[in-house]
Amino acid sequence: MISNLKQQHHDHQYKIVMALTNKNAYPHRVYLPKIKVHETHISWIFLTGLYAYKIKKEVKFGKILDFSTLKLRKRFCKKEIEVNKPLCGNMYKEVVKLVSAERDKERGRSSSIKLTNLQYKGKPLEYGVRMFEIPQESRMDNLLTAGKISLNTIDRLTRILVKFHLSTITNNKIKSYGQPRFIKKKIDENFETFGKLNTKMAVHKLSNMDKIYEKLIAFLKNNRTLFYQRIRQDKIREIHGDLYLKNIFIVNDKRFYLYDRIEFSDTLRYADVIEDVVHLSMDLDYNKREDLRRHFVSQYIERSKDSSLRDLLYFLMCYKACIRAKVSLFRAKNETDNQKRKWFEEESKNFFELAKSYL
Repeated sequence: MISNLKQQHHDHQYKIVMALTNKNAYPHRVYLPKIKVHETHISWIFLTGLYAYKIKKEVKFGKILDFSTLKLRKRFCKKEIEVNKPLCGNMYKEVVKLVSAERDKERGRSSSIKLTNLQYKGKPLEYGVRMFEIPQESRMDNLLTAGKISLNTIDRLTRILVKFHLSTITNNKIKSYGQPRFIKKKIDENFETFGKLNTKMAVHKLSNMDKIYEKLIAFLKNNRTLFYQRIRQDKIREIHGDLYLKNIFIVNDKRFYLYDRIEFSDTLRYADVIEDVVHLSMDLDYNKREDLRRHFVSQYIERSKDSSLRDLLYFLMCYKACIRAKVSLFRAKNETDNQKRKWFEEESKNFFELAKSYL
């Protein structure tokens, strides 16, 4: 799935993406009949059967994300490997450089681009991240669909997440991100972007958006004591930041990879540990597995001794569902295929309905 980049004025990235669908661009054997390409709103992932490669899109989303220059994309490729090591071990390998393959034409190389390491002397056309490829069947959303997620699986995942949250750093700067005024800022930014997208797409009723926003802000105002209590209890830490079903690999129900941790914004990675809990919980609800969600939440509370977590559960699940609705709407806006655009619009509606159900 490759969107029409030419219409988005990123011709150079379009050429690179197309070149990476050619097996000759890779320095190793490709174990698939053809390269598989997965696209998100901020990146492309190329699957070769041995390694997966991620290329960041040349995009900028306000103050939250900026991949607009080659220098920034290189910087955040390095950051991505750094932040994902604690939860993924050796899954993330290295930053790679993409260079012109003009010199290789005389050797019979048909691709115009080739992947190299950073030490290669060629001029960089783009940067990317090399990862060890794990079969897509092992992704948690696919395992859930196949009926392979048990209560024992949830127990193992919970133990990993609690241990991770207890080990991550916190300090006065990080704790400040748990203050109600900062949480309000995140909510404001989300709904501002959401509203602008919706004005162009006309997918959601503005009155319903206003109602959800007002409810979230009222909760913040009426529960200030709870938020400052969380700060005093050291619950504001460096978290995963984007923990949902598609960002978890489970291999043989034993090895867990909680990957794709947010690298592009400290402000989204510095938050209450409950944000990881509610993101995954909301996603289980979205996939009609409230039973697994209830078990996950109860196990997390029991293992972490975090009794005040329940008081924030529905407030934050509502907020996370609104974020996912916004992302789906953004993907719909940038999709040139009519059928796919309608699919993302419907997904956005479903997340928005889920957000309303939490009120």
